[in-house]
Amino acid sequence: MRSITLPIRHTLIIATSLTVAASTAVAQDSAGYYAKLFVGTSSLQDDALTLNGDSASVSFDPGAAFGGAIGYDYANRPFRAEVEYAYRTGDATGLPAAIGTGGDFASTSLMLNGYYMFTTASNLKPYVGLGLGFATEIDFDIEGGPAAGEYSESGSLAYQAVLGVEYPASNRVSLYGEVRYFSAGSVDLQRSGGGSLTSDYDTLDFNIGLAVKF
Repeated sequence: MRSITLPIRHTLIIATSLTVAASTAVAQDSAGYYAKLFVGTSSLQDDALTLNGDSASVSFDPGAAFGGAIGYDYANRPFRAEVEYAYRTGDATGLPAAIGTGGDFASTSLMLNGYYMFTTASNLKPYVGLGLGFATEIDFDIEGGPAAGEYSESGSLAYQAVLGVEYPASNRVSLYGEVRYFSAGSVDLQRSGGGSLTSDYDTLDFNIGLAVKF
């Protein structure tokens, strides 16, 4: 009798374990909406600008980047899509005296992003992404000097490329880190009191974030 009971008991234990594992896998791979928040640093990649027709070289310190997104995870397919809002800023520390004593180059953006998630043997999930949208506002605030004022533009087309890795802390919560290249191309900024500023707006961002699935 014991020779029959022992295998049955083992079979029940194995079947129960497989059921729990399958339930967990379904929970982790279930499709659904998610929300995420991120913070990081943003570094402007170009140091040249044209102010009222005169070229100048400017240096920038890394600034802050933060934002959030609402998206959809297609689960059994390696794709995600989301709408994202982000803010970036960088301090101008090397303005020529003929322009001003300091400044701040900042932007807000609204992007539609798509991601491809890679499968690995570990819990880490690398991914790549592309985004298209608008720099809803770009402005360069110059302090002091003859060119002081706010130079701005709204509605510039923008794109970004993303490389990151995600770690699922639970069935619903994930942590991630990523690097992004964001570009609005060459922008022409206008000052309300007269004057113009032209510069490329390209940034390299390093972010960490938290994502929660609904």
